[in-house]
Amino acid sequence: MPLGHQSDSPTDRAASRASSAGRWIIVGAVALAMGSLIFFWWTSRARPQAAPPAPTAETDVAVGSHRPKRQPMEIPALDLSDAIVRELISRLSQSPLLERLLATKDLVRTATLVVEQIGDGKTPAAPLRPMRPDSRLAITGEESGRIAAASYARWNAAATTLTATRPNEAAQCYVNIKELFDAAYHELGHPGSSFDEAIVRAIQELRDTPEITAEPTLVRKPGYFEHADPALAALPPVQKQFLLIGSDNRQRILAWLTQFADALDLKVN
Repeated sequence: MPLGHQSDSPTDRAASRASSAGRWIIVGAVALAMGSLIFFWWTSRARPQAAPPAPTAETDVAVGSHRPKRQPMEIPALDLSDAIVRELISRLSQSPLLERLLATKDLVRTATLVVEQIGDGKTPAAPLRPMRPDSRLAITGEESGRIAAASYARWNAAATTLTATRPNEAAQCYVNIKELFDAAYHELGHPGSSFDEAIVRAIQELRDTPEITAEPTLVRKPGYFEHADPALAALPPVQKQFLLIGSDNRQRILAWLTQFADALDLKVN
């Protein structure tokens, strides 16, 4: 898949959307974690039900598991979830990254699609097109070179937005409103499946991105950039893009995702 872009032509704008996928990867995780926090704030203020719902295969916690139990609360239907997200997210954060997310529709469905596409090795460009960065990918040379430091810095704020959330709190919030993600996941053609499966696949796909000893070299192509190393160029698109956010940001994101999975007692290889 093409990486980066150089001009404002239609071809280059298309390449721009591809080069921004590193941020979209992070935003997909942010949408999951922060969206859960939003619903937790809202539902925790609601009147508790008379009794917790009967345990099911989706909500029961195995003996010895440290996965948080679902707290009894009312949550909106999937089709009605956007309004409450837009109302409450402004009270939670003024992050420009999240403000862009608010401008989209079907927030839970979008987050679900992003996570699924990452698990499939794809770059989630279409569902999060409004999130693409304004600045452009740049390299240190004319025809080839390493990524300029400023290009890595484009994703610092996004990485910070995610890692500032405590993984155990995000896990509790996710469990509380998991049925929304399950419903959206079922709509994508996974009836009866748990969204936990999509989370595990997405985290595994990112963790499978090869470790590199030096920052990758990119080659300038007509309207886009590509990895110079054939082995890197042959990677799944989402892994190629993940290499473009910089080593520090990759490690921060992977560490957070590992803690998040552990808090949910999800097994990632």
